[in-house]
Amino acid sequence: MSLLTINSGMAANDAKPVFFPGGNLPARIQFLGNIDGESFFGNSAAYGNRFPGYTGSTSTKDSVPFLRPTAITSFKEEMFVCDLGKSQITILNFKTKQVSKLDYKFKSPVSITVDTDGTRYVLDAGTSKVLAFNAQNKYLRSFSNSEAWTPIDAAVSGELIYVLDGKKDQVLVFNKISGDFVKSFGQNGEGRGEFDMPASIKAKDGVLYISNTMNGRVDMFNGEGKFLGQYGTEPNVAAGNFAHPQGIALDRENRIYVVDNSFENVQIFNAEKRFLMPFGHVGNTPGGLNMPYAIAIDYDNASYFSKVVAPGRSIEYIILVANQTGDHKISVFGFLKQ
Repeated sequence: MSLLTINSGMAANDAKPVFFPGGNLPARIQFLGNIDGESFFGNSAAYGNRFPGYTGSTSTKDSVPFLRPTAITSFKEEMFVCDLGKSQITILNFKTKQVSKLDYKFKSPVSITVDTDGTRYVLDAGTSKVLAFNAQNKYLRSFSNSEAWTPIDAAVSGELIYVLDGKKDQVLVFNKISGDFVKSFGQNGEGRGEFDMPASIKAKDGVLYISNTMNGRVDMFNGEGKFLGQYGTEPNVAAGNFAHPQGIALDRENRIYVVDNSFENVQIFNAEKRFLMPFGHVGNTPGGLNMPYAIAIDYDNASYFSKVVAPGRSIEYIILVANQTGDHKISVFGFLKQ
């Protein structure tokens, strides 16, 4: 992917494919459609079989819509949507075309992450607990912190689970099996190793990536909590910088995708921190984002969306972006093979 510094574009006609970037530059991302709720798969009259569905009319609205998705992830054929508005975790299975829910009475679920063995970890800010479920979605155990805290996101690396604490702007580290506290790092502030309303954490190849929302950057740490670097240097400046970075995702090439809640777009960087391009734009139009918050990359279920990829094109993976407001709660984009 080459360096692109222009704003993303869209087709004027909704029936035409919407690519990013727009104009005459080579297309890298295609908007594929929306997943708005539990009726996505449905029958012949349901929203799912008309995917990508959105034409600007209200006739395609989901009958059981998501309310406030705050996290989204996938594992094999399953996609998990953490819906804070409904206090539930919704599971869409792209193999069986079935929709289910984690069988647990959550209070305020805000995030979900899945380990390599399929264990699901749900963070419930209402009960201040981290809850574990097995690969068959059965409840296993839970743990919490000995002091008051607000768990908001987590990432698993090896035997440890790193949890963002929104109450004290820090990272708490636990053994993922026993739930024993191991250590903590970070504090409120603007300097290196300090946070102001961190929102998302991801772990890959021993590196932690944390969106430092009110400081307008994404920070990198090793597993011991040592600061390694950052993405974004001038808050509130577009094209390679952030206003309010939120969700984070990484692909297999270590490109990092960062959701900006204020710019209402997603910005892509390579592993060398080089800004590549943005995608998404404001509004209830194809490719539009409305207060986007969370993001996930899914290689396993890309084939399901192949029927809506532009003729002569194919996709490597899909990019799922969860919106807090607007008509469409989950926007689906495809990373085009070059």
